[in-house]
Amino acid sequence: MILWKNGYFHTLIDDKHMHHQMATDNGLIVGFDDEVNDLSFDQEIDLKSLHVYPGFVDAHLHLIGYGQKLSQVTLDACISKTDTLVKIDKHVKLGVTFFEGYKPKGVDKTDLNMISDHSPIILRHSDYHSVTVNDFVLEELNLLSQTGYLTEEDAKLVIKVFNKQDKKTLKKALENSIKKLYSYGITGGHSDDLFYFNGFSETLDIFQETLNINPFRAHLLMHYMIIDEYLESNLLFLDIHKYLQLGAVKIFYDGTFTSKTALLKYNYLNESQNGLHMFTKHQLEKLIIKLRSKKLPLAIHVIGDLGLKEVIQLLKKYPPEKGLHDRIIHGSLADLETIKSMATCPIIMDIQPQFITSDLPEILNIFSKKPDYIYPFKTYLDEHITLCGSSDAPVEDPNPFKGMHAAITRQLKDGTIFQKEQCISRFEALKLYTSYANIPTYKKNRGYLKKGYIADLTMTKENILTSDLDKFVDTKVKMTVIDEKIVFNQDI
Repeated sequence: MILWKNGYFHTLIDDKHMHHQMATDNGLIVGFDDEVNDLSFDQEIDLKSLHVYPGFVDAHLHLIGYGQKLSQVTLDACISKTDTLVKIDKHVKLGVTFFEGYKPKGVDKTDLNMISDHSPIILRHSDYHSVTVNDFVLEELNLLSQTGYLTEEDAKLVIKVFNKQDKKTLKKALENSIKKLYSYGITGGHSDDLFYFNGFSETLDIFQETLNINPFRAHLLMHYMIIDEYLESNLLFLDIHKYLQLGAVKIFYDGTFTSKTALLKYNYLNESQNGLHMFTKHQLEKLIIKLRSKKLPLAIHVIGDLGLKEVIQLLKKYPPEKGLHDRIIHGSLADLETIKSMATCPIIMDIQPQFITSDLPEILNIFSKKPDYIYPFKTYLDEHITLCGSSDAPVEDPNPFKGMHAAITRQLKDGTIFQKEQCISRFEALKLYTSYANIPTYKKNRGYLKKGYIADLTMTKENILTSDLDKFVDTKVKMTVIDEKIVFNQDI
């Protein structure tokens, strides 16, 4: 039994409720303050006035993908086409062929061919739905593109062929990802990894073997393309390992803003198209019927307002089993009718507040007509829709303080506030990454500091609920605890 003393334990029952000491045993919270005074402890840990919160959870990310990005050359810091090409040229000479985090700066295949036309060069875009490649790649895969820009299925083919890695490398990527997430106070994550690497079984093995050594509460979505493998495995929905769950079935319904494939109600500016259906409504309906027959909930990627409307119509027509819920991943644009319809369904939303700062104001220039609601977090909450905070890492930095800050302030790069009426409170922002982000696990003892709840903890020197907003994104985690075990510890 452990006594954690001299801290400020924020229970999240409300924004004021707090304790000053807490006891844990066998990974669970057993009591607070005076009620633990007569207990016998094996260890006492003096927190020296740290503020303690339920362990942070990222409700939508790609754990292995994030680990890969940590070990690969990234272009996200390049501010111009020239900077980008200089960095690419330097690393190609060192044998690097694959680059992460490219934000379009006008680089095309002609530029890449000048650097090398006898070996592959792949720039993976920061939206993770597109790539820019040289002619070597196009010829190897028998693909056509005047610019070298490829998106969606063609981009996936490029990644599959030119970024294939063995099991040992993928395990290392996952381990690196988890250890970095510890430093952000993240104790669990809901991840989409099971389709993109070396098959369902091997990827699942990678997770089980890694989590045996590196505790982390991983909740894995199951891409619809591997669902038959899952069904043949006879594995249970949800718990399969102390730290591992299999969750809802991941489906892509539309694309992204960057590639102009998010499905909009109106055409993109100066274009004759309004986005991309990954499925027709009929195809998606057939898939939903199949999955409902297996009593599985869905997690659907949809960004555009038309896409969201069509998805909600189908989910209302084919609701999940009683006691289960579906998940909407992103839901970036909406209209009020769709929002109110969603509020009547067992639906949870996985939102990415940092998209406000990375997408805006640029995306406003791609719409022929401004959508009714853009990242309407306050409206969603007002309609009693559960929002789970996430980063979509490696698309964004999985630092929860950046996500909370964006949700609280909606402050753009130039300092302006985008739609102040959609700002949410600090307390709600904190709950996005704690109380709410645990709801999709179906576990009733996560997300608060209460008796009988898991001893997953995130500790900071500052009080997140009152600290200086101007310095909020610089908040550092001092200690991260999972299952009562300290997995990250700065000198306190």
